[in-house]
Amino acid sequence: MNKIKILLALSVAIISYFMASTAIADNQFKGKLGTDISDRISQFIVEENTYTFYGLASYYNTIHYFLIKSNSIKRIVAGDNVVLADEEWLTVVSRLNVLVLKAEGLEASLRDGTLSIDNEKLSTKITIQNINKSELFKLSPELNQIRYNHLWKPLAFLAKGVEYILVSIQENIIGSWGWTVIIFACLLKILFLPVGIITVNLQRKVSQIRAKLAPQLSEIKATCDGEEAHNRIMAAHKELGVSPFYALKPLLGSFIQVPILIAVFNALGEMPQFNQQPFLWIESLAHPDVGGQPSITLLLFGNTISILPFIMTAITFYSTVIFKNPHAPKAEVKRQKRNLYLMAATFFILFYPFPAVMVLYWALANVLQTIQQQQIKV
Repeated sequence: MNKIKILLALSVAIISYFMASTAIADNQFKGKLGTDISDRISQFIVEENTYTFYGLASYYNTIHYFLIKSNSIKRIVAGDNVVLADEEWLTVVSRLNVLVLKAEGLEASLRDGTLSIDNEKLSTKITIQNINKSELFKLSPELNQIRYNHLWKPLAFLAKGVEYILVSIQENIIGSWGWTVIIFACLLKILFLPVGIITVNLQRKVSQIRAKLAPQLSEIKATCDGEEAHNRIMAAHKELGVSPFYALKPLLGSFIQVPILIAVFNALGEMPQFNQQPFLWIESLAHPDVGGQPSITLLLFGNTISILPFIMTAITFYSTVIFKNPHAPKAEVKRQKRNLYLMAATFFILFYPFPAVMVLYWALANVLQTIQQQQIKV
């Protein structure tokens, strides 16, 4: 009887030891798993920030966090705590790539820009993968909600359409991504050619009206003021059959093109297909072209000497030099040219730190616009 009791006691002790050992091992495994996930996230962030953008392009350096369900997406902001349910994804999103994580019971919190992982309730069934944005839909359709999430939905739809056209051109017409951008820029200019013709026509009509009004307005401002001046100015406009807002009509053409331009630049800036794709002297279309490396870093320009922004600006300056408007007085043409020079300098500063593919597209757009101005006679 005593032997039986001793055997039972030994059995209970052995079972308890193995249960305790298993629990300790399980906790150690969970702890290691949580550490591995944190390390993986940190490594992903470091790898995605190997290149630093400057100026207005610095927002490309930002890492975003999202919680994704089948038909919804929520941005995780500072102070948020999340617990992953079944079929939910936690994503760490950079400009070109995404770290996706699925682990039921995983707890995470965002503090001081760092995502902390709590491993207390961590499931051992996890999915963690580093994937570029163009492959998200293949991994899981709901992950595609990340694409252009920062845009208003109609603009995001346009951006996806632009990406689809670019990919189609590259796959079916020409293999070079640089030439793909050139073909796309030409197609877009052809598409908007009617709008361009109408806009040029409206601009010249505005110049004609302004030339007729200028002497009258100068006389009114010199001889009258207050309500009398206002009434005479309104009468002068009425006599020519125009409203005081006649100069805004050419802007309608620009407003039509603005949503497309927003979509184009967002697609060009975030398409991972351009990464490590060379073109001419450009090593990677997804980053600024590097023609030199100065010893200093400038706030708006960064620490590289890029050639494309200078070419883009030279094209704009040339188009301004040859710009003519026979329907406007010399003073008005001079004013218009001054504004164009100022605009060229502004775009140089703004575009300088952006990816080469975006500067290449804008340079091409300027070339095509110059050709249009010289060839279209209305």
